[in-house]
Amino acid sequence: MTSRQRTVIIFKSESDSTDVYAETLLGHNFNPVFVPTLCFGFKNLQELGGKLQTPDKYAGIIFTSPRCVEAVNEALQLGELPGGWKLLHNYAVGEVTHNLALSTLQQLFTHGKQTGNARNLGEYIVDTFDGSRDLPLLLPCGNLATDTLLSKLAENGFCVDACEVYETKCSPQLGECVERALKEAGDSVEFLAFFSPSGVACAMEYFRAHNISLEPWKLVAIGPSTRRALESHGQKVYCTAERPTVEHLVKVLLNPQDSRERLVREREQMQELERAAAAAASALDNN
Repeated sequence: MTSRQRTVIIFKSESDSTDVYAETLLGHNFNPVFVPTLCFGFKNLQELGGKLQTPDKYAGIIFTSPRCVEAVNEALQLGELPGGWKLLHNYAVGEVTHNLALSTLQQLFTHGKQTGNARNLGEYIVDTFDGSRDLPLLLPCGNLATDTLLSKLAENGFCVDACEVYETKCSPQLGECVERALKEAGDSVEFLAFFSPSGVACAMEYFRAHNISLEPWKLVAIGPSTRRALESHGQKVYCTAERPTVEHLVKVLLNPQDSRERLVREREQMQELERAAAAAASALDNN
């Protein structure tokens, strides 16, 4: 007898990776339902295009999302990325972003795809960068970008040229798609999976406006920043995927206890660091 499929409503905008997520989740007896949560609009592309024509003025480029790669493509206006960029230190958060740069920017190779989020990428760059820090790293970004990466790099002597190249807004289809998903999937909906803090904000705005409690479902966060966003809205997170890949999502759906145990260890380590810092500060004061 075939077991009933468990439905996962995924708050994620349509992308090239959607088919991969659907195929993999279906293969593990999950029924994925995608809800477009965000929409994007490009801006400052002429400014970005000018910067892209002068790779000699930069130490490299950082892509924190697929949208940043798409903005570069738009700024190039069907032209090719100058070859000088291939000689520089280039980075990307996540495999999807890395693969998109590789396939659309004349095989531009980026490092750090395994890091999964901006915080980890910042640490990776600090630990592995072996070039001159006199030249800036170009950082195309969105209007909702956090200071996590910028702060980490600045603290370690890096110059960053941040260029805001797209705006993130709540998708006008979000409400309609949520209603359809809940109606069609009915009682089979077990999980709600969120991919970004901005996606959390849009979804929470809809649920609160319609007085919908999330208590009936298990909330899954993709990455620690998304988990913190859910918790900041007073939501209990069932499990957290370490990285934004379908493999990591399937892993925590099948073995949520591993995610929770990892979170407990991380919090214990953070508390230990805080205690050590407090003890060191107290010792300095006493001296």
